[in-house]
Amino acid sequence: MKTLVCFGDSITQGSIGDAYVRHIAEQMPHINVINAGVDGDTTYNLFQRLDAAVLSHNPAVVLVMVGLNDFGTAYGELLSRVYYRRIKKVPIAIDIPAFETLYEGIIHRLQRAGILTVLCTPTTLGEIPDTAGQFILDGYVRVVKQLADRHGLTLIDVRERFVKAMRADPRFGPEYHLWMVAYDAWRVRRGTSYEQISALRGFNLLVDGVHLNVNGASLVAQTVLPTLLQLLPKES
Repeated sequence: MKTLVCFGDSITQGSIGDAYVRHIAEQMPHINVINAGVDGDTTYNLFQRLDAAVLSHNPAVVLVMVGLNDFGTAYGELLSRVYYRRIKKVPIAIDIPAFETLYEGIIHRLQRAGILTVLCTPTTLGEIPDTAGQFILDGYVRVVKQLADRHGLTLIDVRERFVKAMRADPRFGPEYHLWMVAYDAWRVRRGTSYEQISALRGFNLLVDGVHLNVNGASLVAQTVLPTLLQLLPKES
């Protein structure tokens, strides 16, 4: 059985809200699907744990989706920037040039290992398309596209699908704050589901302005599955 590693941050891990990796695994039972997402990870963190999280599994394909936390190290609120520096041990603010350098380092190591690498653009910050934050995030998105082109890698434009969905149905949910993660986890322990939290906030794709609800996770899975099934088809 071939192995697919999904490599990324909390959007991939899916412990907050829903996991798109779960949907992929359900649709690809012929593949060993490994969820290598870690909450709060940036390109710096992914580079640090690349050997253990990806290379040790000798995957046929690695799907990489990262960028939202890189944005947060440079442009997030003070609490977020302290979190990345103190808790995640990220030594620098990963602005767009630093993001490109770190991401390219990940790509070089994967290519040297001979692993087929698929890059995904990051999802969204909130569900309103034309905000200052979305404009900055698009700078990170452009880097992912440029890296895919430069290195001849398969690109899946998840961001494009999210922007299309947001333009069709914009939602004015609350702005994301890091403290919401702990607050929502407390509510879940007391019996409120992430789907209920999402609905109460008026979101369509997200739980808290960043993490995915079932609709958002399903949208990611629907976007990446056609490519993954081409690369890792069922054996007849």
